[in-house]
Amino acid sequence: MRLHHIGMNVKSLERSKEFYQAHFGFEEEMIFKWGNENILFLKKGDCRLELIEESGDGEGSACAFLHIALEADDLEKEVGFLNEKGLMPVEGPLLLENGWKVAFFFGPDGEIIELIEE
Repeated sequence: MRLHHIGMNVKSLERSKEFYQAHFGFEEEMIFKWGNENILFLKKGDCRLELIEESGDGEGSACAFLHIALEADDLEKEVGFLNEKGLMPVEGPLLLENGWKVAFFFGPDGEIIELIEE
């Protein structure tokens, strides 16, 4: 087995879509409605995000998980790229005891996005 996607509830599909496209290069894969939820899948390479917005009052749900981790080939380069786009890390870059390099960012709904270089 392998990971198929990471799903998260968001307050605004459009805001989250724009964030992940602009900062991390995800592309829209598909969008559909399921019951009272608007669902958008974004994809970059083998990585897929499912963004879920509850329709109705316009408030949506808060993000419902701790973090997602995206692997970077060159962490310093990726952090620099994100800095140029106005996204600053909330922690890091750090070098962990196991040799991995990590940096953490906040997404539009407070979700934590970890960039990791092994």
